[in-house]
Amino acid sequence: MTFGSPTGSGRSLLKQTVREYALTLFDEVGFTSPAAPGHTAFVDAWLEAGYHGEMSYLKTRKRLRGGPLNSQKLLGKARSVIVVAQSYDFREAYPLAPAGRGSAGQGLIARYARGEDYHRVMWEKLNTLRDWLADEFPGTQSRGYTDSGPIRERELAARAGLGWQGKHTNLISLKLGNFFFLGALLTSLKLEPDLPFDSHHCGTCTRCLSVCPTGAIVAPMALDARRCISYLTIELHGSIPEELRPLLGDHIFGCDDCLAACPWNDKAQAANELRLFGGDGQVDLLELLELLATEEAFEQRFAGSPILRPGRTGLRRNVCVALGNVGGPEAIAPLERVAQTDPSELVREHARWAIRRLSAG
Repeated sequence: MTFGSPTGSGRSLLKQTVREYALTLFDEVGFTSPAAPGHTAFVDAWLEAGYHGEMSYLKTRKRLRGGPLNSQKLLGKARSVIVVAQSYDFREAYPLAPAGRGSAGQGLIARYARGEDYHRVMWEKLNTLRDWLADEFPGTQSRGYTDSGPIRERELAARAGLGWQGKHTNLISLKLGNFFFLGALLTSLKLEPDLPFDSHHCGTCTRCLSVCPTGAIVAPMALDARRCISYLTIELHGSIPEELRPLLGDHIFGCDDCLAACPWNDKAQAANELRLFGGDGQVDLLELLELLATEEAFEQRFAGSPILRPGRTGLRRNVCVALGNVGGPEAIAPLERVAQTDPSELVREHARWAIRRLSAG
């Protein structure tokens, strides 16, 4: 099938053809223009407040993130953006209630990181869509992004009619709830935009704000990343502030609490992309502490997983904190070995903190 410059019913047929194929790859799809995002002033104020913490790339790429998506650094010939969503809500396999604190000796990995690296899964699907567009509509150029460039996927998704930004700052979908990944395919193909999702369905609900263990959601739609468990366990490269360590509970990589508290999950479509499934996220902390003694063991254990992001040092630091919170007396001796032998002073300091906490309890 080829299209030159379709008009009227031809434009509708073109868009429907693309939508139908995209839905064989993803759970949701919407269309928008490559126009500049409209929340630049809010983002500027958020950065000025320092809420981004050590994520300096958000500030250095601020100008590009606030510009049109058909810039030469993204895709100069972009005429449309195809926004896609992929669920990772495996509700039949494990509950969606917020995880409790204090599971003895067990650490918790956030749902999005339990399976195969979502970047790889989403890129593969986006590339498949890109190649299909090039075959079906010769001369079409496309480029995909998923949490991998100066693209504001959540704002684009709302603009493409996929959902609204909830009080926890994440996108909420009437169809998919809270647990889904977003991707954007910039394309030179001209596709009529969908109507934006310009209404909010949070109402008076504040469950996501009240459930946050560290109070990181300082106001509706305002997240102080410096207090967020996902930031503290993944993006922060240095020492976790001592006053926040007890609040991390059993979390060792990321946090789902604000997402899991949302009542819109009750009506969500279950996920079907099995590469994103990885069980209940529970890990034995003492076993993991020992495994993380070497870089080789860490990289082998988490190959192909987003858990590689904080590195061996960051993850072992997190495990020490979790053991200080939910470990028992049997954790003291292993932590003492870590405090004496780990090559990183960062890890050794967190191990000493955990020892003091367990010894005092």
